[in-house]
Amino acid sequence: MAGMGSEDRADRVKARDTRRRDEDDPVPVRDGVKRYARQAMVSSAQAHERAAQMLERMAGTHPEEADLHRQVAVRHRRWAENDRKLAERYAPRGGDPDDP
Repeated sequence: MAGMGSEDRADRVKARDTRRRDEDDPVPVRDGVKRYARQAMVSSAQAHERAAQMLERMAGTHPEEADLHRQVAVRHRRWAENDRKLAERYAPRGGDPDDP
């Protein structure tokens, strides 16, 4: 198998509700840590969206590199969607996942 790119690594990232001290003794994660992690995912999604918008503008002003810029913009949008799903999954019940 060739080297693993950032695409592959991003798809394997999973969040869980516990840290592992060892296999038989998980350590529960405090609510403040969950809230911070959710806010980080929201912030990351927003940053990926901004990057995608910038790349689309660059595609319009640099026609010779437009295809590459658009491909990377699509990738950033996919990462943003993944971050939003994680934020929604770990949002407090009734909370808006886009609120940091």
